[in-house]
Amino acid sequence: MTEQSMVRGASRRRWLLVATLAAALCGAPFAFAALPARSAAVPPAALRARVLASARVPYQGLVETRGAIALPPLPGMADTAALLGAASRVRVWDDAPRRSRVALLAPTGERDYYQDGRGLAIWDYERALRTTVVGDPAVRLPRPGDLLPPVLARRLLGYARPGDALTALAPRRVAGRGVPGVRVVPADAGTTIAAVEVWADPADGLALEVRVLAKGARGPVLTTRFLDLDRARPDAGTVTARPAPGVATVRVETPDLISRLAARTTDPLPAALAGRRALPGTASVANVRAYQGGFSSFAVVPLPGRYGLHVLDTARAAGAAPLGVTGGEALLLRSAGLTAAIVHVPAGDRTFLVAGPVTDALAARVARELIS
Repeated sequence: MTEQSMVRGASRRRWLLVATLAAALCGAPFAFAALPARSAAVPPAALRARVLASARVPYQGLVETRGAIALPPLPGMADTAALLGAASRVRVWDDAPRRSRVALLAPTGERDYYQDGRGLAIWDYERALRTTVVGDPAVRLPRPGDLLPPVLARRLLGYARPGDALTALAPRRVAGRGVPGVRVVPADAGTTIAAVEVWADPADGLALEVRVLAKGARGPVLTTRFLDLDRARPDAGTVTARPAPGVATVRVETPDLISRLAARTTDPLPAALAGRRALPGTASVANVRAYQGGFSSFAVVPLPGRYGLHVLDTARAAGAAPLGVTGGEALLLRSAGLTAAIVHVPAGDRTFLVAGPVTDALAARVARELIS
């Protein structure tokens, strides 16, 4: 063997060693995730109660969300469609219950949401813009912070009713921790949600992973889980939005499409629809309402004038299915786990958007009551 071939052989062996080491390092998280999860057994009702009581637990970490909810192609819904219909990564610092910071990460930059007792500040690094939101309407489009496992778990498990089935799930390893799980199967025939699965810390109820399954869908329509998690309380500087030179600041009362539409309409909505009562104080304006019905809750938004007609035309062009109503028009746009109905009432030339995890039959009932 020549000296040159020996050198080449040694070089190949070194590169093989480097490649093997890199593969081992890259595969380590998957190997750790594959380890059997061990956790103390917790009755499902007790785990649900701990999750609901976890709002004061501080944490920080990296969250991955994956959505398969294809929202209707309605004007002004692009950001929400990306949040619910694709994969996103979010960095969170929660100094519960006082302050929090949620950073939506993107290849071109990030957008940070700072929440404290005074309100919400949105810092868009790419646009060098800081937006201060006045008030916090309960009826609004989802934000990245709404999809964090602890936040989403508390909201969904709070919808559970005595007739819903609660069962224990086998422990899972999430962010390096073995945690028990609880599964809720709604008894409500009016919802499109088939089940909600939550894995949470057995000690303080902090949810680490949430999966939402819809009727007729093969896999979860929404999954959110921690990739890494630090249980330490974040420092005050990290969760405080401090103005920076060159960053423009604006103040708004209507931060998203829903609240802007609400501010432009005066159509009153009934106190109850389809046997579900409107929540009191569900918006900063009185003409948008959320109707509470557990897992079949829904929101109704009046759509102003030309915009409402534009949405109606868009729904027709998208092949929306007509609902069987008389005295008006109602079109149905379906997605995995979510239903949107566009209801047009000729009397007064009014248009409404009805949205929620509701069945076609419940959406049709709501449409008929709005028309009548």
